Amino acid sequence: MQVTKEPLEPCQVALTIEVGPDKVVQAVDRAYREYAKYVTVPGFRKGKAPMSFVRQRVPEADVRQRAAELLVEPAYNEALKQEEVTPYAPPKLELVQLELAEKPFIFKAVVPLAPQVELGPYTGLEIERPRYVLTDEDVDRQIERMRERAADYPIAERPVQPGDLVIGDVAASVEARPEAAAPRPTMIEIGAEGNIPGFDDQLIGLSVGEITTFTLPYPEDYPEEDLAGQEAEFTVTVKEIRAKEVPPLDDELAKKITNGKIGSLDALKADIRADMERSLVESADRQVESGLVDQIVANSTIQYPPVLVDAEVEDDAKQLMSRLEQQEMSLDDYLERVGKTREQLMGEFQEAAAKRIEIGLALGEIAEKEGLAVTPEDVDALVAAQAEQQRTTPAAVRAMLESNKAMDALANRAQTKKVLDFLRASAIIKEKEVSSNQANPDDLEEAAAEAEDNIEMAAMTTESSHA
Repeated sequence: MQVTKEPLEPCQVALTIEVGPDKVVQAVDRAYREYAKYVTVPGFRKGKAPMSFVRQRVPEADVRQRAAELLVEPAYNEALKQEEVTPYAPPKLELVQLELAEKPFIFKAVVPLAPQVELGPYTGLEIERPRYVLTDEDVDRQIERMRERAADYPIAERPVQPGDLVIGDVAASVEARPEAAAPRPTMIEIGAEGNIPGFDDQLIGLSVGEITTFTLPYPEDYPEEDLAGQEAEFTVTVKEIRAKEVPPLDDELAKKITNGKIGSLDALKADIRADMERSLVESADRQVESGLVDQIVANSTIQYPPVLVDAEVEDDAKQLMSRLEQQEMSLDDYLERVGKTREQLMGEFQEAAAKRIEIGLALGEIAEKEGLAVTPEDVDALVAAQAEQQRTTPAAVRAMLESNKAMDALANRAQTKKVLDFLRASAIIKEKEVSSNQANPDDLEEAAAEAEDNIEMAAMTTESSHA
């Protein structure tokens, strides 16, 4: 067997493998014998026909395919040994020559090799860390949001007023959506941010049973592009009017929001402040970690076979398709909604995959150099932290993770955390005070949402324990 070895960049080698004619003949004969078991020849029992008859009835393409299958694996494994190549992943194969005659079988294998990482400086790096200053107004703003969500909506025996919840049938006659002309049960919060401008004004003053018809244009920046800027004739039948009653800002509000777990408004504010502050500290830590990792990757030479990106992109695409299937949405509809082409989407997947791979390889190399192996105690610490955040027990968190087969993912997180903790501890970090009005709005929104989620989870936990 002859093998030609050609190094490729990055981290690949091409093996052109030539198998001798004698082995090709053996593989072809074996392929015909296998097919002979299933070929029907008049006058002969199945599997008993002479080989000359079998050769006339089995398509050459099928024999060629089976012969290649019989030849490739042993020849590939022998070539790896001969050339002392250690594959990192399965190869990409290309058939060069295969004849059903006494000629060599030639194929090419592009073999992925192990990634190569040459780290640049990764200790003593300088970076700035924001220190967020949370105000009473920030906490009060979150309390007000939760208060709004705790509102009751009793039936109102009067005409529609601002702030009401109107339940009725709505039909929209518009050329782009002929199916919308049929009345549909709809809930409309008068004054809600996403309502079409002018829509609420048409309903104020109406009573139950009244019908109104009016024409309004959809805004030019309407999220659904086929409706943006289109004029529609709306017909609304008012079926029910519910008044919005926001609970008073007192201790009873705290009890209502937390299902009795927190008994005073001051205690609720303290909990929300603590949750938001913890979230903002975590956000600042993530910014530091991200900045350090970006510096390390930029200062390092990281090479890896393209197959790693291909695998990540395929996984990302599968996850997206699974989500779209759950939402009963096609890929074309999704692309139209986000305003992207397939090529742009795949480009984003590839860019994100490459970044994840480079970060993972860099952190893995640091872990190996510094002996930062993950321990059971590291995993236990993450479980305990998650339990504290969710206001439940470590045993409950571990049971949930095990039932979802997520313990391996948690161990990977523990490994990453260990490396990032090491990098932070070795970095030169300069803190910069940042007021809430200077902070990234996304960070504040995330902190507020996390605080609310934790309060709701605590309330659900209390409710379950009482059941």
